[in-house]
This record gives sequence, C-alpha cells and structure tokens, in this order.
Amino acid sequence: MTNSSLSSGDDLEDSRTYESNDGHVVQSLYSESTCSSSTAGPRSRRASSLQSYNPLARRSTVGSRGTARSDGTAGLSLVNTISKIVSAVKDDNEQTEKDQGNLNTVLKSRFDLGDAIRMEHNRGTEEGTVPYDEESMASWDDESRRKGEVPEDTDDQTVKRVFTNKSTGDLELPPDGGYGWVVLFCVWLIMFSTWGCNSGFGVFLAFYLNENTFPGATKYDYALIAGLTVCLGQGFSPFVMVVMRIIGIRGTMLIGAALMIAGFILASFATKLWQLYLTQGVLNGASISFAFVPATTLIPGWFLKKRAVAMGLSLMGTGAGGVVYGLATNKMIADDGNTKRALRVLGISCTVSVLVATALVKQRNPVPSVGFKSWKAIVSQFRLIFDFKVLRNPFVPLVCLWFTLALMGYNLMVFTLSSYAIARGMTPHQGSILTAVLNGAQSIGRPLMGLAGDKYGRANVTITLTALLTIFLFAFWIPAHTFVQLLMFSNCVGSCVGVANVMNTVLIADNVEPEQFLAAWSWVNVTDAPFLLVCEVIAQALTVPEAKDNPYLHTQIFAGCCFAAALVLILILREYSVRLKLLERQKVTNLKAEEWKLYDENGSDEEWGPLNERKIKYDLLLKPGIKQYFLRMAYPMKV
Repeated sequence: MTNSSLSSGDDLEDSRTYESNDGHVVQSLYSESTCSSSTAGPRSRRASSLQSYNPLARRSTVGSRGTARSDGTAGLSLVNTISKIVSAVKDDNEQTEKDQGNLNTVLKSRFDLGDAIRMEHNRGTEEGTVPYDEESMASWDDESRRKGEVPEDTDDQTVKRVFTNKSTGDLELPPDGGYGWVVLFCVWLIMFSTWGCNSGFGVFLAFYLNENTFPGATKYDYALIAGLTVCLGQGFSPFVMVVMRIIGIRGTMLIGAALMIAGFILASFATKLWQLYLTQGVLNGASISFAFVPATTLIPGWFLKKRAVAMGLSLMGTGAGGVVYGLATNKMIADDGNTKRALRVLGISCTVSVLVATALVKQRNPVPSVGFKSWKAIVSQFRLIFDFKVLRNPFVPLVCLWFTLALMGYNLMVFTLSSYAIARGMTPHQGSILTAVLNGAQSIGRPLMGLAGDKYGRANVTITLTALLTIFLFAFWIPAHTFVQLLMFSNCVGSCVGVANVMNTVLIADNVEPEQFLAAWSWVNVTDAPFLLVCEVIAQALTVPEAKDNPYLHTQIFAGCCFAAALVLILILREYSVRLKLLERQKVTNLKAEEWKLYDENGSDEEWGPLNERKIKYDLLLKPGIKQYFLRMAYPMKV
C-alpha cells in the first residue's frame, strides 16, 4: 500500500503504515504483509505477523507528500496512543499480580535476613525434599489454594532451600500465626526499647546544648554522642550478625541487654565528657545493634503470606518507643533539673523489656550456631557477610548511597526538631511534644508504608514519600515558626520520614539474587556508619546562633538537600528495577513466541496478537539510548 492510497480516504483504523516522530516507519499488528499472507500456511503467517507494532510511540497519518494530515486524526492518534500506554501498563501490572500468586515469588519479594541464614545453612539439601507436609499445608486456607497462592508444583528451589528442615528433609512452611504472634510482640518490644528509646535522644541533646551540663564541652561534643549511637547501632549490625552465627540469638541479645544497662546507669554517674562518650555514646549504640539485629531474623521463620503485616506491626515499636520515652525523659529532666534519674529509669525499663523479649522468643526450625570449635567456620561467616563480589552489582552501591542520604535526613529531623523549637522561643516541654508527635506519626506511617509498597510497588512508594519529604522540609519546616505550625509539620513529616528504614531491606530483596542478599544488606549498613557519625555534628556546624530569626536555616536546607539527592538516586534505582523486570519478561515472552511459532500450528491469530504486542513493547522499552532510559524511569508499572 502506498502513501497516495492512504491520502485517498482510508481512515485511521484501515491504514497499514504510519510514520513515528523520529521518522521511522512503524507498521500495525494487522499490517499489509500479514493480510497478504492470509492464504499462506500457519507457520509463514506467524512469521509475517512479527511486523513491528509500537504501542508506546505517537503516530500521525501520512499523506502522499509525506506530511502529516490535518483532518483531525492527530488528536485521535494521541488518544489511541494513551489508550495503548494504559493497556501496556495494565498488562505488566497484571503479570505482577499473577506472579504474586506463586509462593516462590512471594518469598523472593519478601526475602529477609532469617531467610538468607536458613538458605545458607540448607545449601545442598533441596534435592529429595518432601514438598508440603500436612502441618505446613494446614496453615494455608482453602481459599488460598483455590486462588493459586499455594502452587501445586514444587520445583521452586528458593522455597526448598529456605524452608527445608535439614534434619528431616521436609519442607516446613511458616504457619503465619500461632506462637509467631508472641514472637512478633517480642520483636515489637525490642524495637520499642532500642531504636524507639534512641528516638527520644533529641530531648537529651536539647538539654545538653542549653544547660552547659559539662563545662568546656561544645555543641559538637554533644552532637557526636548522638552520632555515635546511630553509627554503632546501624553500622555495627553486620558484625553482630557474625557474633549471632557464632553464639546464637539469645546469647547475642543478652550481650545487648548487658551493654544497655551498663551504658545508661554509668552515664548517669558521668562527670566528665569522655565518660559520656563511652557510656551514652558507645555502650548504648552497641547495645542497640546487639539487641535488634537478632530480633529481625525471627519474623521470617514464622510469617510468609502475612509477612508484610507482621513486619509493619513490628516497626510500630520504634515510633511508639519514641513517644513514650521522649515524653517521660522530658518530664524527669524538667522535674530534677538533670539527666541522672532519666538515664537510670530508661536503663532499667529498656533492659527489662529486652530480657523479657529474650526469654520469650523462639526460633522456628532454628539454624545451629557454628560455635568456637572451628576457626575455619568462623572465618567463613565473615566471608559470607562481607563478600566484596556483591559490590560488582551496580544496584548495591547505589542503594548504599541512597540509604545513607535518606538516613542522614531522617536523623537530622529526629534529633534537631526539639533543639530547633527551643531556639525559636518555645519551651523544652513543647520541644519534647513535637518529638513525641513526630514519633507517634511514625508508629502509624511505618506499617502503612510497607503495606502500600506491597500494593503499589516498593520503588514507587519510596519515590512518592521521598518527594513529599523534600517538599515538607523546604516548603513547610523552614517557614514554620509557631508551635501549632511545627505540630502540624511533625504530623506530616513523621508519617513518611522513616521510609528508608522501612524500604531498604525490601528494595534489596527486589533487586539482588537471594544468594547475594546477606552481603548486600551488610554493605548497605556498613557504608552509612561514618556519615551517620558526623551527621548531627554537621547539623550543629551549620547553625548560626547570631541569626535570631532562624538559627537552624542552613541545617534545614541541608536536610532538605539530603532528601532531594535521595530522590534522584531512588529514581535511578527505579529505572534499574524496571529494566531488570522487563528483561526477565522479555526473555519469557521471546521463548513463548518461539514455541508458538514452531509448535502451535493450530493456534489462532487472536492468541498471537497479545503476545506479539507484549514482545514489541519490551523491544521498544529496552532499546539503548537516553530517551529509552527516561522512558523506563517513568514507565508507571508496579515495581
């Protein structure tokens, strides 16, 4: 068919050839060559139907002189293009939803530390596994089986490698309940008494800065104490994981309890600054890591189908602890005029909570510790957790940088808000209320983030919340100067400021192979430690006491820039995630297309049409070039 025949009156649907914006000729699925081959055999017809149909490019009809017709079809073409884009995205999201019905896909998308440890322990035991024992199957209701959430086949090696009981050879799926709810409460209690208690450190920091508690100490000294707690609490996690593999979960948590009581009680007797560094800084920071890291490995053994809900509920402990300990600390400091009683009460209550949790926790299908008998076994644990090869994956350094920037912005918010309120003329009590409100909003926002990530895509939700945080910090925090304004700000920002803490593990699970998960998690935690150490020091260095109007303006801008940079990085990470997903689906689609052409001689063109459209869509999105790069970044699929 020629261009002149197009201009003679054929409408848009009957036209066979279009010209895209970049000048390339794009043919429709029902191209002239397909029609002309209708009398040919099935195999030749299928070969000819591989003509390019571009569902994502804009088209305009072409006249006899090669110019676009202005008969109103351009608008119709735009509507048609938008419709095809919506259809293309819907197709990808439907594939994602279908994948969620497969147990292996569910496991990979919610892969966690406990899974990685069990998989390493079970290495080589997947062959000959008894697929589903009656006790495990009983935990999956009949409705789940009807929906296909429990696969009939047992070829998924990841499921076998994680949930195989090495002693019996049986595959024991998590019960999604039972004693798991007690374990979940214990993890909540650990988060409440570690990171939750540390969230109230802003009250201590405000008191230290305003009362000159230790003569000769500068604001940088106190800020460094805040940095030590988060630096050791976060960065020491991989080393604690090694300790846990050597002496077991309970032994590691007991070390955390001992460090916790020692840190708080000794800090209450501190008379010199270096003593405060060692107690409230080093001991407290290390105790957080020793207590919470073993606890995070427990939930994956008890929950799979309901894991997102369980993880969300456990994360509520951080926000709830910030509310309770923040308000209690401020009250005790205000009544006494010093921090002694506050430190002692926090030390006793937090330690008792950790001890109760340690006594009640129970591993399901526990992985034996390696002990001290074999030095080779201990070294192998270090090599497994600190595997440099995982850094060759471009995603891992990117997520390390993203997590660092997002955590810096988070800590600036949590530790600085109370001091900022006092600098703007508010009372210490009002400052503690703001910190409590921010942490209270976190206790609601964190579990909702996890649920929203499962529904709409982890990267998509992370981008949305990081963009909101950037807007809140620049457009809300900087102009806010009254207590009511800051109260509203604390509510808004608290609901999404913990996005990095919630999403870092699941983003790793989405973009690295299960065998690389443990090492990737380790590097993500280790690399941010030096930056977290000096984070609050930078915040205090940027304050300008002489600026009576807003001494913390530069600190606010710096925090906003941290989230803005994190937003850019998560957009890059999203493109990487989309590309991995599309490459995987392109491979599957191409295999299906080849099988259909070669073997399905009786197949209809109606069956081939959607497969061909999907094939061409992936070919287009995965083309090299800057245009396709940003197209993948913005492609609105669930990822």
